[in-house]
Amino acid sequence: MPSTSSDVSLHEVVYEVIPNLNTAEKLVNNTLESLLASASNPLDIMRRKEQQQAFGLEIHHVRMNLEHLLERYRDEVAELVRAEGREKGSVVTPDPFEAQAIRSAVDIYQHVRAYQRGERRHPLPGR
Repeated sequence: MPSTSSDVSLHEVVYEVIPNLNTAEKLVNNTLESLLASASNPLDIMRRKEQQQAFGLEIHHVRMNLEHLLERYRDEVAELVRAEGREKGSVVTPDPFEAQAIRSAVDIYQHVRAYQRGERRHPLPGR
């Protein structure tokens, strides 16, 4: 990642951040579905459904801002995709919302990876 904390390469966003977010989202959703299916206590069912909704909203917010970043740099993204990721791509400065979305996506992925390694008790960040 570039030296300033707000700058990011489009290559990193397109080929690391977004795929990792997709992976984390699938794992969390599958885990919550499994927990929901095995829950018999109505309070547990309600809690899992609330967790699903909260996580879905968080992911939606992150994706909206990532899409905004990709749209703002549409031409550079198209060039990067045409090169099939062989080139590093442009380094861009996301707006504050886009930067927060990138940080959130990375945090979600890191939390899920820690859960997979047994370092966290729950697959959802903030729990």
